[in-house]
Amino acid sequence: MANREKSIELLNIAVSKEIQTVLQYLYFQFHFEDKGYTHLAKLFKNVSIKEMMHIDMLSDRILFLKGDVIMKSADSIVYLDKVDGKMEIDIQKVLQIAAEMESKTVDLYNDFASQCGAAGDSTSKRLFEKLIEIEEQHEDTFDIEGDNFKKFGDTYLALQTIQRVQGNDEDGHEDIGTND
Repeated sequence: MANREKSIELLNIAVSKEIQTVLQYLYFQFHFEDKGYTHLAKLFKNVSIKEMMHIDMLSDRILFLKGDVIMKSADSIVYLDKVDGKMEIDIQKVLQIAAEMESKTVDLYNDFASQCGAAGDSTSKRLFEKLIEIEEQHEDTFDIEGDNFKKFGDTYLALQTIQRVQGNDEDGHEDIGTND
């Protein structure tokens, strides 16, 4: 292969981006669970698990190229605002942050795919192209949820809370419903 070092560098940047995304989405998941927004909590949990699988795929490629996997976050996570000592969740902002993270990742991976192709590493190029497709799906999902929230507002959140109180959240937590 023409330039293993360049591919290893790009793959490690991608690992750090995926780590940042996992941490951010888990942070959002915890707060959505705390508020009883089961659907959104599950969404962020599921996407964070998929992002962890991306780290695995990227790491496998780095190791195949005889590099070392650098496990660090690309950036710090965005924390929620506190108002009068309480955490405030701006649902629209959270979904926008997630969609933007996915969009930026797509742009980054498109660039990385081109660079890997130019360096003669078609396997890493294909890996980035596969990840682009998945990240675009994530972006679309967050956009749809944002549109749903715009359209239904507080009703969107109330339905999730009601579902949890009735014990229909299937999140693996003990039911808090009225089915004593």
